[in-house]
Amino acid sequence: MSRLLLLSGGLDSTAIAAMTRPDQCLTIDYGQVAAQAEARAAKQVATLLGIHWSMITVPAREVGAGLMTGTATDPQGPPDAAPEWWPFRNQLLITLAAAWGVTRGITVVEVGTVASDGARHLDGTSLFLEAIDHVVASQEGHIRVRAPAAKLGAVELLTTSPVTEDVLAWTHSCHRANLPCGACPGCTKRRETLAAVGLLQ
Repeated sequence: MSRLLLLSGGLDSTAIAAMTRPDQCLTIDYGQVAAQAEARAAKQVATLLGIHWSMITVPAREVGAGLMTGTATDPQGPPDAAPEWWPFRNQLLITLAAAWGVTRGITVVEVGTVASDGARHLDGTSLFLEAIDHVVASQEGHIRVRAPAAKLGAVELLTTSPVTEDVLAWTHSCHRANLPCGACPGCTKRRETLAAVGLLQ
């Protein structure tokens, strides 16, 4: 079994990297405005953890919306869509990771979903994870999709994972910019999670 983790450089995927020690990590620049910072963080995290890291660029900003593209949320989206909503984002990223990994012997793609993700995005629900696993496994390579922290909250994940403070210090969670804005959902979650585990005052 050869496992590939989609590593965004944020808290959740970083904690999972330390917890599951995948064979490889992959970061995808799909047109998100914080791609540069995410790649820098992910590369350093992988280096510190001794995990092989790769990055691919597949421009897809034209199909995105919201904070991660630097635009307003698409009015055609769900009425309760969060400001960083990007339609089919996790489906796109998982598909790209599986397509990249199938010729490299990857048998499992791991994603950084945590329990709270499903409350804000449909592609963070158990229904989606089960469906995407079935779809990907039915195709070339029979790759499986796994979410090791899907039943854990972000705080519980950090306290369960052996990830260290020096590794967490490199993470980047901002959805709006390469320098943390401090106010977007990603920055807010990062601050609240670190505070909850005693790493911020």
